[in-house]
Amino acid sequence: MELQVSSGNLATWKGDGVVVNLFDGVTTLGGATGAVDQALNGLISKLVQKGDVKSKLGSITIIHTYDKLPADRVCVVGLGKAEEFTLDRARIVAAAGVKALRNSGAKNIATIIHGAGVGALDVENAAQANAEGILLGLWRFRKYHTTPDEVGALDSVTLLENDSAKLASVEAGVARGQVIANATNLAREMANEPGNVMTPTRMSEVARDIAQKCGLEFYVIDRAKAKELGMGAFFGVAQGSDEPPAMIVLRYWGAGKDAAPGLGLVGKAITFDSGGISIKPGEGMQDMKGDMAGGAATIAAMQAIAELKPKINVTGIIPATENLPSGKAYKPGDILKASNGKTIEIVNTDAEGRLVLADGLAYATQVLKLSPVVDAATLTGAMGIALGVHRTGMFSNDKPLTELLSKIGDETGERNWAMPMDAEYAEQIKSEWADIKNSGGRPAGSITAALFLKNFVGDTPWAHLDIASSVGTNSGGKENGYKNPWGNGTPTRTFVNLALALANK
Repeated sequence: MELQVSSGNLATWKGDGVVVNLFDGVTTLGGATGAVDQALNGLISKLVQKGDVKSKLGSITIIHTYDKLPADRVCVVGLGKAEEFTLDRARIVAAAGVKALRNSGAKNIATIIHGAGVGALDVENAAQANAEGILLGLWRFRKYHTTPDEVGALDSVTLLENDSAKLASVEAGVARGQVIANATNLAREMANEPGNVMTPTRMSEVARDIAQKCGLEFYVIDRAKAKELGMGAFFGVAQGSDEPPAMIVLRYWGAGKDAAPGLGLVGKAITFDSGGISIKPGEGMQDMKGDMAGGAATIAAMQAIAELKPKINVTGIIPATENLPSGKAYKPGDILKASNGKTIEIVNTDAEGRLVLADGLAYATQVLKLSPVVDAATLTGAMGIALGVHRTGMFSNDKPLTELLSKIGDETGERNWAMPMDAEYAEQIKSEWADIKNSGGRPAGSITAALFLKNFVGDTPWAHLDIASSVGTNSGGKENGYKNPWGNGTPTRTFVNLALALANK
């Protein structure tokens, strides 16, 4: 599908459909909506007065033009209250409008840039948000379907800006939005692949291809090298699988190799998690193909960062392995030693993500000297109990980093919520046999998991994003706006925007 920017008027644009919008309380239509309404002899205004066109956020009304316009249909999308309109709402309504016309059979459509007028958003930022919403909303994963898709595909979407003076800003915003949305969709593709396809080796190949395309440094720490480096937690998890593990490293040198090592992004990548010896219940285990979503987001974010070229150094580290039961698998009661020297008593082999992250974080902070470091992991089911599916749990040892990630989360729609890390919780992971144990039990499970990870970052400014619920079903298990129901790419856009924000500082 081609995403275009053009100068022009929706009322005179020829195609299958156009998208306009409506805020709450508006009775006199202006702007592009007013121009289309006038061309339709006031039809939209009459339908608004009768209550047939709604202004609730994301509501859709499709009107046939019967040759009064060059376009066949008009889609009116509700924007909600003007004072509550945000960049993320711009994404939501942009997706809603184009999807409604696609579902009606349209192939070529044009849309207003939602939020750039009465919404009072910066034009470039609004254009970026619209582009993201369109590309994320239209994305679908049908790779393994052999039957024809009942929903047709769009050939083109054109964002129309009537003011030619704003065209350069619109083009810049759309270009940036395309890069970020395409990266997010890459993370979605990876997370939606089955575990027999998206193995650690395949993740390494994807990362290698991106590195070659985008000019990134790339290398893999394999099982032998991990043992040499003392990564006992990482290869301990990996030893139960015949699939070779891979600690994938991607490096972007936007500030040059003479500058500080820069930002570190670490993504958990358990390409299939059976729970190991502490095996999971069979119900829902198929979703454990997505236990590599943090790693997928890290790889995808590195692609976007390389394409956007901020003046900052960024390194992505992706510890990838399967967690399977076998005669070689690690067991409850085992003691593993991480690369920073910490010994870990294993009480539950299904608490494996924190183990691979332990060596990933230690490598990031102690070997590569990255700072700050942010990790993303589908780490604990307890996170969904605490926050449900609409926010990511955020744990950090650094207040400015927490505040920045909160701001970025609100802007991207990948919303974060700061969680406590009181020292008292660490009592739950004290071990009788080793320095720490890998699970503190069910109470405060997300907090104790984060405190476990804290042992491997030292004094480095660090944040941990527990995406266990928000990455899979933050739309409540249903397609919603620009959010797909499974493997939605969180927190790819957060990672990219973090790199851009730090570069701008």
